[in-house]
Amino acid sequence: MIRKSIIWSIVCFGLITGCAERSPHHGHQVVAIDTRLQLGKAYLAERNLSAAKYHFQKVLLAKPRHPEAHLGMALYEYYAGQPKAADQHYRMAMRYAAGNDTVIRHYAAFLCEQKRDEEAKKLVTGNNTSHYTCDK
Repeated sequence: MIRKSIIWSIVCFGLITGCAERSPHHGHQVVAIDTRLQLGKAYLAERNLSAAKYHFQKVLLAKPRHPEAHLGMALYEYYAGQPKAADQHYRMAMRYAAGNDTVIRHYAAFLCEQKRDEEAKKLVTGNNTSHYTCDK
């Protein structure tokens, strides 16, 4: 009887400490994601495309629906000369951050660059923003 009590105590203690240890890990993951986003943006600004891609992909491995990481990947793909892949990432960023002004502005600028002026106009007017117009 005492043996069962000791075993149950150990099991309960293990469960309690296991649950308590998850919170700090989650906090570290958030910090790591934020750090990788900052690094990706910095490398993108320096046009170090391979390093930027590496960090944005790491974020997407941890959080596949992260809108900023998809925006970063869209910019990477655009700079790398892959407009179709860029468009996919822009669409995903729009899906996961609907109405986000930053995503809308970047996507509208991309659409204008791709000579898709009507789509850009619909995007801007559909989101009640007047941030961007295609210059002719």
